[in-house]
Amino acid sequence: MNATDAYSVYYIYDDDPKPEGWAGNDRGGWSESSLRALDYKTGKVRWSHPWEGAGGPRSGVLSTAGNLVFAGDPSNNLVAANATTGQLLWHVNLGTSMSNAPITFELDGTQYLIVGAGDTLFGFAMLSK
Repeated sequence: MNATDAYSVYYIYDDDPKPEGWAGNDRGGWSESSLRALDYKTGKVRWSHPWEGAGGPRSGVLSTAGNLVFAGDPSNNLVAANATTGQLLWHVNLGTSMSNAPITFELDGTQYLIVGAGDTLFGFAMLSK
């Protein structure tokens, strides 16, 4: 899953009769985004790959029976990672952020990966070795 750990400070101005935003005013602190694998039995983090740059991606993640995880990163890349270790294996820049989780399907013996970014659908044929 894509995850963001963050903290911030919120407070209400004493001289303002109307609170701002989420019961106060946000004074940003720290945040770190990452792609993580969780053990579904324990909820513990199995591996974590931190994303560089500000903010994390908001798109979904696809995991496959072929031990791959596909996700978007904050730099507008579609990335493929090893589902067991989290090692990044491949990426391609889409030019804009992903707007959905990737999907995959097989047609005539070829596995395809489709992802939307901005107003464009990108399709990739996945060849086996």
